[in-house]
Order: sequence, then C-alpha cells, then structure tokens
Amino acid sequence: MKPRHQLRSALFLGALTLALVGCNSGGSSSINSPTDLSPPQTPANFHASHDVPTQRDWLAWDPSASASVASYEVHYSSTPGGVSTILTTVDASTDALLLAIVSAPTTEYYRLRAVGTNGVPSAFTPPIPVTRAGWEGLQPTDDPDPGHADDN
Repeated sequence: MKPRHQLRSALFLGALTLALVGCNSGGSSSINSPTDLSPPQTPANFHASHDVPTQRDWLAWDPSASASVASYEVHYSSTPGGVSTILTTVDASTDALLLAIVSAPTTEYYRLRAVGTNGVPSAFTPPIPVTRAGWEGLQPTDDPDPGHADDN
C-alpha cells in the first residue's frame, strides 16, 4: 500500500472513531456524565394517628434519608393487598398529611414512597391500616334554618 493510501486510511479511521465516540448525548460520553437512575431511600416510620379534639386522622413519616427527594406520593386502597390509587403528591419538605373527613367509619390502607429529583420513585412503605372515624360533628336536620322559630 502506498504511503498516501495509508495516510487516507488512518485519517478515515480516526475520523470514524471520533464520530462514534461523539454519538453519546450531545457529544459528551456517558462515562463522564452518567444519568443517575437510582431511587431515593424509602421514607421511614410511616404511621397514622387520630386527633381526638378535632376528630381528624393524620399520616406522618420520617423523611427519606436521600438528599435528592423531590416529593412524596401517598397511595390508598380499600383492601390490604388491593390495587392502590394515588391520593396525593406533596413536596419534599412535607412529613405529615391531614386526611379528608369520612362520613362513616371505615378502614383504609395507606402506603408511601419518595420520588427523586430524577423522577425515579423509591420502594413503597409497607401498607398500614387506618381505621377512619366517621364524622361525629353536627348532624344535618330537616329544618333548613334550625335557629329560627316557625313562622306559622
């Protein structure tokens, strides 16, 4: 092979190698800047409490030990092993949630997970049963204006 052809071949192979290395995410190699897909740690001490004076139920937890938490997702189900539905998402600075009032006593099952700033969720906490107290406040009456005497 002539020196001129060897030089062209070497230049071609060098350019091809540089082009292939530059194909990763806008020219930066994934070795130098890997995408972090690791989940945050699961929150700890997930529990429920009932505030007797207000007759309200609360969920509370210790925040995830991971620094990269963006939010927490609270899920609920009507059965212990049932498919859960997302109740709400709260920001990473939140560590308690006041549950909505229910009209009749019931048991619901809640679980929680952290979501990282990368969008990857942690594992769920084990589900906890919460015996919800039905609202025992003022009961509605048939009289639309119970504070006034009948005008008849």
